[in-house]
Amino acid sequence: MKFTYTCKNKDGQLVQGEIEAPNEAAATKALQTQDLFVLELSSGGGGLPGATKEIKIPFISNRVSLKDKIIFTQQLAMMIKAGLPLIDSFKALEEQTENKYFSKIIAAITIDVKGGKSLSDSFNKYPKIFPPLYISIARSGEKSGKLDEVLGKLAEQLQKDYDLITKIKAAITYPIVVVVALVAIVIIMLIFVVPELKNIFNDMGVQLPLLTRIVLGTSDALRNYWYIFLIIFTGIWLGVRFWKKTSAGRLTWDKFKLRIPLLGPLIKKIYIARFARTMGTLVASGLPLLDIIDTVSGVVNNRVYEDAFKKISKDIENGLPLSEALKKYHVFPAMVYHLVAVGEKSGKLDYILLSMADFFDKEVEASTGNLATLVEPILIIIVGTGVGLVVASVIMPIYSLVNAI
Repeated sequence: MKFTYTCKNKDGQLVQGEIEAPNEAAATKALQTQDLFVLELSSGGGGLPGATKEIKIPFISNRVSLKDKIIFTQQLAMMIKAGLPLIDSFKALEEQTENKYFSKIIAAITIDVKGGKSLSDSFNKYPKIFPPLYISIARSGEKSGKLDEVLGKLAEQLQKDYDLITKIKAAITYPIVVVVALVAIVIIMLIFVVPELKNIFNDMGVQLPLLTRIVLGTSDALRNYWYIFLIIFTGIWLGVRFWKKTSAGRLTWDKFKLRIPLLGPLIKKIYIARFARTMGTLVASGLPLLDIIDTVSGVVNNRVYEDAFKKISKDIENGLPLSEALKKYHVFPAMVYHLVAVGEKSGKLDYILLSMADFFDKEVEASTGNLATLVEPILIIIVGTGVGLVVASVIMPIYSLVNAI
């Protein structure tokens, strides 16, 4: 049987032609033995594909969840490993993806790849969906001819990120719900209950304690000037958001996050786990170290670490080993650069980094559980004190009246 193929060689050049084989799987294997990456394979000489124009994606919903990307990456890796041509893999993924927006993105990528673009360049057109890590791994897989392997490792990393995020959310959900409920109770009391009691207190003609006068004044302010409070809080929220987008504001905010009591150490562990897993995955994929540092800098998403990675990159360019470069910056614990040094000496840097990532993931999970256990009673005490003050402000005038009698 004759097949028409479109492939890419190791230099990234498009190669098109025809091949004789008993079936599609045999044709794919024959092309792979020639160090060709199969993009499209069709029987019967249906003509060679030409380049297509970039298409625009109509707005449906710009949300592609992490779970969507995990499923996409896992299935793409399996299809490529099974010998399915890349174009056919994308067509299958387009049909079975439930997220309509993501499905249209996959269709656009299919057109780009069919037209001769590399997979990494096609991903690069959609940075909100495919971050630098994704693009770098795809590029390394294209260069090494092991796209299925590197995508499989990427899927594992994304799954671990998803599991960690899910556990963190589960740990903090209950304390947040409790605090929101208590705050709502205080607000409802101030707006609806306290005003009714104010009329009773006025009829009683008793001298009101200071605490009661403060609560009554707060209640009046909330009822009569709620829009001013809304404007103030909205202005503060928008101002902080704008400030955080400035270079100085973002740096200050990122420094502050690392110094928050209880939360700071947890945030550092999350960053270290993300750094170690990303770097380990990229080292295993065969990407050059300087390219890896550049990619990791974007993945960590903290200006303090980004600035450190920029300096580390220069140190490595000047001949310093990675472990020595990491040692110069306080944001990396001693454990990190000592283990990296072991990995450099043993030639198993990827294994060391991925093991380190697993360790810090477990540390994050344990710290999150401990933090939730510790913070929950503290928040309940703080908000409960507020509720108690409101209740006390109501009871105190009644006691004053009873004593007067």
